[in-house]
Amino acid sequence: MISRPHKAGNLLSSVDFESESLVLHIKNAGASLAGIGDVSIGLAKEFQHLPGAISLGIHHPAIERKSEHIYSYFPFYPSIDRRLLKIEKELVRQLRFAGWRALAIPPDSNRFDNSFISRLYPLFPHKTAATCAGLGWVGKSGLLVNEKYGPCVNWATVLTDAPLETCNKPILQSRCGNCRKCVDTCPAGAISDKQWIRVDENSYQPMIDIEKCSSQLKVNGKKFGISTCGVCILVCPLGSFSD
Repeated sequence: MISRPHKAGNLLSSVDFESESLVLHIKNAGASLAGIGDVSIGLAKEFQHLPGAISLGIHHPAIERKSEHIYSYFPFYPSIDRRLLKIEKELVRQLRFAGWRALAIPPDSNRFDNSFISRLYPLFPHKTAATCAGLGWVGKSGLLVNEKYGPCVNWATVLTDAPLETCNKPILQSRCGNCRKCVDTCPAGAISDKQWIRVDENSYQPMIDIEKCSSQLKVNGKKFGISTCGVCILVCPLGSFSD
């Protein structure tokens, strides 16, 4: 167990780096979900010195349905991402203070900036951390699906070399079963009904047709004034928005 003294005002004050306690502290700091996974297999060379992944997520707020049908959903919540970034920043600070390396991979909304870390997203997806930490699986939509919140979660990751106990039951295959709601309602017909399974950490089987999905976003951009869709999120029976 690694510990450090209490310092008032810290999000993660009085943290000891025993895994169960650390997860509890992360949740107390505002995360809906947190877990630790071993991601050493298949790590890009840039990250091989950081084999542990702390995955954290915050679920989206519920929305009020003003009609029976909702045709688009914009799944970006800057306020949620700011909360995740704040927790990540403090977590990295305390890990480094304890003598360990730590690197924060910010929420996906940061993919669109020009920062150095945004260039590393293709090398390490949040899906890898969350599935290894037992927090979800890759759904037929290609989105990360959590058993409680479905795909209605914003995710962040902290990679570290701290000797934390990792999840002994990572999720290695889809739990979508025969559900086809996202497949049948996708307006672009972009979802192929494939079941995700982790066979090789270095290989990835596309779940959706990116070109069809992108085309639909362009159509919606002209129709709604913003390039968004999110129907696959809205219809997931595990999401907070499904009827």
